[in-house]
Amino acid sequence: MKMFYPALAALSAAMALATPVAANDRPDATATFSTHTVSALVRYTWGRGVLKFHGRNYPFKIEGLGAIGIGINKVQGVARVYHLRRVSDFAGTYGKATAGASIGNKGGESSTLKNDHGVVINVEAREQGVQFNAGGGGVHIKLLRR
Repeated sequence: MKMFYPALAALSAAMALATPVAANDRPDATATFSTHTVSALVRYTWGRGVLKFHGRNYPFKIEGLGAIGIGINKVQGVARVYHLRRVSDFAGTYGKATAGASIGNKGGESSTLKNDHGVVINVEAREQGVQFNAGGGGVHIKLLRR
């Protein structure tokens, strides 16, 4: 439950500070990831990924909580990472407001998240499963030792 409060704080910050990335901005890094989500009113997400930054790979894990959801799904995605100056800035709590549903094999979906270090990630993801969401949430990314 230690994730709950940072996720709520990130959601508030992301809604207040959401900064779109200009169309001509080039990403500083990319990340690939896979997550699973289970919801029974409270939504819990977990997964792993790899950040590619300055020619090196940095493994990370993802955890998060959200509100008002039901279902289960799997997401695989790629993210373009902006405003990343140091690899350590990638770690942190990211948030965004969400509302939606996925049933079966869903096509591509995109979202923008921002953390407390000012790092912005544009996520392109493919979902599988059944999931209904009507609340906000956040995810926490932790870099793992290589």
